Amino acid sequence: MPLNQTNRVIALQKLQDETKPDRYDDIVYKNDKRREGIYKIPFNFLVFNKYNGRILSMTKSFESQFYELDPSKEVDSNIISDFLYESKADRNKATEIDLQRWGQKRYGIITKDGVVIDGNRRASLLMRNYSKDPTKFQPYFLAVILDDVLDGVNSRDIMQLETSYQMGEDEKLDYNPIEKYLKCRQLREADFTSSDIAKMMVENESKVNEWLDILNLMDEYLISLGYNNIYTRLDKREGQFVDLNNYLNKFKNGTGLVEWNYDKESDVSDLKMICFDYIRAQYEGKEFRSIAKPGKDSFFCKESVWNTFFEEHNKLINPLNESEKTIDEIKAENPDAPLSKLLKNRDDNWTLKSKGLMQGNLNKSIRVLEDANESNAPLKLIARAIGTLEQVNTENSAFYEDPEIEILFKRINEIIWDFKQTIKSKRK
Repeated sequence: MPLNQTNRVIALQKLQDETKPDRYDDIVYKNDKRREGIYKIPFNFLVFNKYNGRILSMTKSFESQFYELDPSKEVDSNIISDFLYESKADRNKATEIDLQRWGQKRYGIITKDGVVIDGNRRASLLMRNYSKDPTKFQPYFLAVILDDVLDGVNSRDIMQLETSYQMGEDEKLDYNPIEKYLKCRQLREADFTSSDIAKMMVENESKVNEWLDILNLMDEYLISLGYNNIYTRLDKREGQFVDLNNYLNKFKNGTGLVEWNYDKESDVSDLKMICFDYIRAQYEGKEFRSIAKPGKDSFFCKESVWNTFFEEHNKLINPLNESEKTIDEIKAENPDAPLSKLLKNRDDNWTLKSKGLMQGNLNKSIRVLEDANESNAPLKLIARAIGTLEQVNTENSAFYEDPEIEILFKRINEIIWDFKQTIKSKRK
């Protein structure tokens, strides 16, 4: 169990005074390259950084649903350790084998009161596995000890150090997608500029600003569902938000190749909310792009197609949204169930009811859009219509019993008559 903060400071200072470093290495801190000792830190001198960039989405989601985590308490330390393991379960299994065989090869960095700034994942694996089998794992964490604490006057310096180590060109590939967005906001809230953040994360400033925009869009989505700050509900949805943010920006700026005079506020807002529904149902790829991708191949870019799609969507889905139970109602009915499970069930149930309706509207609109795009290719459209008619099973009882069939035949005859008259008039 971790010591309290005062005792951790005392213990770490005593460790530095009375023992020699295991070795030395260079770190860059406060814009200065310095030679620092690397010490063997007993596990109970350490506490995890709950806002570590690797698990920001998990800790923020947990705290939104339950309570504020205190890493100095054993039960909360175990929760954070589980988050660190779950963040890259497959990678952690490989790292466990490596730690067992070779020990800790890369040192970590901690504050003077034992908060792990770099190396939370490695420290957690060492702790977990030492507790299971002390004969195979080292009983300490190799780390540099800074002279500062995370919540002190030098917090910005520590955050800069942490980000540079964790989100550099190589390391950021090991992070779950949502974490980089939250890390950017965390740094902006600490008054770092986009330029500062870009340098720390080895990215372009424009990319940092884009990530901040995308996170705002993600927040809008979560708030619309009552899932404020529960970022785990964005799992497997990042790509759709990246695309949607790009689409919305183009439409707001009037660069979306749209064939009608849409309203840049209300119509674009309508588009966003419908896309939120399709994101919730986890539509992606070509189907998702067909709704809003700027150009001739999306519904929003053709007024008649969009209006029909929009009206049908509202007719089908609004009743489901309006009848859906609120978060508070669900919690009241299931007081002992984990909220994360309740929210997943809520989304799954909504998707089960809505997806067939949404898919039908989507498919129909795709066909209408294709026809609209091929309006100057009558031969292809007529051939397609004939092919469709030829597939009708005339032996099916519905063919000769359903009175609607005769009404449709009448309409087909009217269309054919109109076509013939047009041909006659144009050939004169």
